[in-house]
Amino acid sequence: MTEVRRQLSGLAPGTLVLLDGPMVVARDAAHARFARTLRESGTLPGYLRDHVVCYAGPARTPPGRVIGSFGPTTAQRMDPYVRAFMEAGASLVMLAKGGRSREVSAACREHGGFCLGTIGGAAALIASEHVRRDEVIDFPDLGMEAVRRIEVSGLPAFVVVDDRGANLYDRGAECVEG
Repeated sequence: MTEVRRQLSGLAPGTLVLLDGPMVVARDAAHARFARTLRESGTLPGYLRDHVVCYAGPARTPPGRVIGSFGPTTAQRMDPYVRAFMEAGASLVMLAKGGRSREVSAACREHGGFCLGTIGGAAALIASEHVRRDEVIDFPDLGMEAVRRIEVSGLPAFVVVDDRGANLYDRGAECVEG
C-alpha cells in the first residue's frame, strides 16, 4: 500500500491511472460489519490496510468466466466509514464511481488517502477485460456482497480525491491536466 500511495502522490485529480494487481471488493453490508468490528475490537482486517478497496458487487459468475459483470457502486454510501477506517490505517486507497463528500476529502488530506473512480455502466466489459482472478475472502454469508479479493490488469481509473484533499468534483475542469 505504501508503494501504491507513493505512485499516486502528486497526481492531480482527473489523472488517468491503470490498475494492476490485487484489490479487495467490499460493499455496504461488509462495510457495516467492518465498522461494528472496529467499534467492538478496535481493529480491522489486514486486507483493508494492504489493498485498494473497491466498492463493487459482481453479478453471478457465468460458466467459463472468472467473475460476473463487475461494475463500481456509488461511493457516497461508504463515506460515513472512511474517516474511522483511515484512522485505523485502512481504506487508504478506494475505487468506486461518483464524487465523495468534503469529509472524505479532509480524511484523505489528513491520512494521505486517495479516492479513485472508474466508469459505471461498463460492468461486463470490466469483468471480461480486466479481472483476472476472484475469490471470496470474508463474510460468505453475504452472497453477492461477500468480501472478495480480485486480481486486475490494466483496469482504467482516475484520481477523484488526492492525498492533499483536492476533489475532482469540487474543482471541476481546472483539475484535469492535458
